[in-house]
Amino acid sequence: MSSAQRIIPPALQGVYDNWHFAPAVVANGLIFCSGIIGTSPNGDTPGEDGLAGAKATTQQASNDLTALMAVRDPEAQFATAFEALSAILRAADAGLSDVVELTTYHVDMSRHMDAFVRVKDHYIRAPYPAWTAIGVAELIVPGGLLELRAVAQLPSAGIVRQT
Repeated sequence: MSSAQRIIPPALQGVYDNWHFAPAVVANGLIFCSGIIGTSPNGDTPGEDGLAGAKATTQQASNDLTALMAVRDPEAQFATAFEALSAILRAADAGLSDVVELTTYHVDMSRHMDAFVRVKDHYIRAPYPAWTAIGVAELIVPGGLLELRAVAQLPSAGIVRQT
């Protein structure tokens, strides 16, 4: 049996139960976060509740993964994805400052990269993690422009912070 711990914020219990994946898994002092897209129940900006889209969809009778809606405004969609990542990390007793690797998947990367970097720089501060940006044709959520995937180190695992 694996000693890895599944991280499932209450708002994402339906993701685990219905779609059969953990929002994050902790193993060997690292937090491996599944990909996350900035969604909302109706495509509007949800504010700081980055988990509103997934929570609302999993509470519907169909629990259809493709029923998720991307936030329509690109910058708001990117911010919503970071808010969701932050919420998942908080459930593991960590935060965005504990991210050691960030992988981003972009639809129409050249068109939205400047906006993405502005949003990323609002959420991710020095010392910066490793980062890879990958252009893709589409994401599972219609209208999705960005999917974030991250690896973070548990603060108790002895991360050395640069000053």
